[in-house]
Amino acid sequence: MTKEVFSGHMADDDFAEILASEQNRLRRVIRSVVLCGATSVDILQRANLIAWEKRTDFEEGTNFRRWINAIVRYEMLAHRRDQARKKETMLSRETEELLFVTDDGCEGDLETEAQALRDCLKALREQDRSLLKERYSGEETLRAYAEKTGRSEAGLRVTLHRLRQALKKCVESRMSKEHTS
Repeated sequence: MTKEVFSGHMADDDFAEILASEQNRLRRVIRSVVLCGATSVDILQRANLIAWEKRTDFEEGTNFRRWINAIVRYEMLAHRRDQARKKETMLSRETEELLFVTDDGCEGDLETEAQALRDCLKALREQDRSLLKERYSGEETLRAYAEKTGRSEAGLRVTLHRLRQALKKCVESRMSKEHTS
């Protein structure tokens, strides 16, 4: 079997191999953002299809992980847009950013960051964890949750913003401690 090289670009089988090597990492990232297994599979499949269609745009020797991350992020944003139309919920953009910002090519960093996020969530009050769980994995809207709990929707939005900020700060702190250890 001969490898077909596109002027300055990698051969199809080499591209397929590098794309395949990223699948587990991408699956974990998408799953941690989307929370629904079937939906995360759909997003990954669409991202793979787009990556394959755009394979001639990727230049060998450049950062493949950054390139594929951008495709996945756009697919997740498209999914977010579609879900917003349907009034379904996902993680906030800030939380999604946490998943990609420190992704410098070290798979261990992603695992370390995910563990840091889990630890930071455990450190929250039960009431705050319940609010986050309901907001990002529950079926009802924030308005319905506010009515059910007797809190104002605006107050819940402020609380959610503060919780996201606290989680971001906590994760960053734990990650910086991890990198200095």
